[in-house]
Amino acid sequence: MTKVVFFTDIKKLHKAFALFSLQNYAGKKVPVKLHMGEKGNPYFVKPELVKYVVDELKKAGANPFLFDTTVAYHGSRHTKTEYLNLAKLHGFTNKNIGCDIVIDDSGVSTLVEGRTFMVADHLKNSTHIFALSHVKGHIQSGMGGAIKNFGMGGVTKETKIKIHDGSYPVYQKDACTFCGVCAEVCPFQAITVSGESWEYTEQKCFGCSTCVDACPFEALQNQNADLQFLLACSAKACIQDKNVLYLNELKRITKGCDCDPNAGPIICPDIGYLISDDPVAIDKASLDLINNIKENVFKKINKIDPMKQIKYGEEIELGSSSYQLITL
Repeated sequence: MTKVVFFTDIKKLHKAFALFSLQNYAGKKVPVKLHMGEKGNPYFVKPELVKYVVDELKKAGANPFLFDTTVAYHGSRHTKTEYLNLAKLHGFTNKNIGCDIVIDDSGVSTLVEGRTFMVADHLKNSTHIFALSHVKGHIQSGMGGAIKNFGMGGVTKETKIKIHDGSYPVYQKDACTFCGVCAEVCPFQAITVSGESWEYTEQKCFGCSTCVDACPFEALQNQNADLQFLLACSAKACIQDKNVLYLNELKRITKGCDCDPNAGPIICPDIGYLISDDPVAIDKASLDLINNIKENVFKKINKIDPMKQIKYGEEIELGSSSYQLITL
């Protein structure tokens, strides 16, 4: 059964690392995949934690560098230059962390589950990767953790757009009974049903697939597939055939994502840290620990079930949802 190590004191990071084969990272260039925050967001992974990780990787003989990709929407991370400037603003510099910061804007075509994903160059070319994920809520996938860190953050902006577009609903008028269930469950009020009229405002839609799941008559289908399925596939494209260690930080657990300047409020007390070599197991353990304190908080707050990404991840053999929790 997959090991997931839990601890609350960051000083136990070295002890946690000792339970995994970190010696395999010696002599390797290792991208530390993380999200360095959006301008105005105060909740992202902090440089102090990142330095702990980088120092431990160096002790193991690795050559780490911080890594992320540009985003599809216009803002402070749309280009490599903009992202590097924001990273510096947030304290992610060679001087503070002790390693370089690399942002990718191009990728390599990779096939998973019959779909093509453009995996970022530095991920594709690496044999060993370290993932540092801040666990929090998400407006489209319920929760963001290790799977989403790669599923959306490890690919080019063209693939990001393709994933989002592929999850939008397609309306099958002949199957619709105008029951209104889709409108009731939509978190974004993108659907309106009145009498025998069904209206959809794409500008309001975030492609979360909640309406597709809820329709009792299959009158709605995803243009390609469920968003969380595509995230799991994209994550697999990024990490398959590679040595990857994952650290999930369960602190400053907010309603929204680190890419949202208005991500608050905090919806769960701080819990601690998890380490594993399985992205599905560590996200499942993260969700279980959060649910033990605030039952189904992500689903209640964001109206989207984050368990789907774990289920899909297991289905495509990204990892296993069964795990042994080891507490330090």
